[in-house]
Amino acid sequence: MIDFLLFSFIEFGRDMLLVLKIFMLLAIIAFVWQHLGKGPVAIVIIIGLAYLVLMSPYSWFFESAFIIMTLLMFGVGGILIDFVFAFPGIAAGGAGGGEGQIGSGKDLSERSNRFDQGRQRLHPRPRVPPPI
Repeated sequence: MIDFLLFSFIEFGRDMLLVLKIFMLLAIIAFVWQHLGKGPVAIVIIIGLAYLVLMSPYSWFFESAFIIMTLLMFGVGGILIDFVFAFPGIAAGGAGGGEGQIGSGKDLSERSNRFDQGRQRLHPRPRVPPPI
């Protein structure tokens, strides 16, 4: 019974590795076609990258890099960036005092109002008489 469970987990891991390699191949093809087109040079590059990433002895490196890049695309990178910009003191190891706080936008609204006032002076709106 234990041998069967161990074999099942190993086979599941191999299946997931196959699925990961298929996704990596599709990502390689999409990237090359998007940047180089569908010509013969693109096909040679696809074949070379597919061999390097899927069948070389260093495929473990490319697979782990692909997983990390996929996680970053799914939002982990966005969360990290939000953390660094929202709490720069904490992320840098400081106490998180007042450095790097996000402004309220008051200066932006003041500049916007001054811009609108200047625009109205240059191009005043015609006065429309009220309806009778």
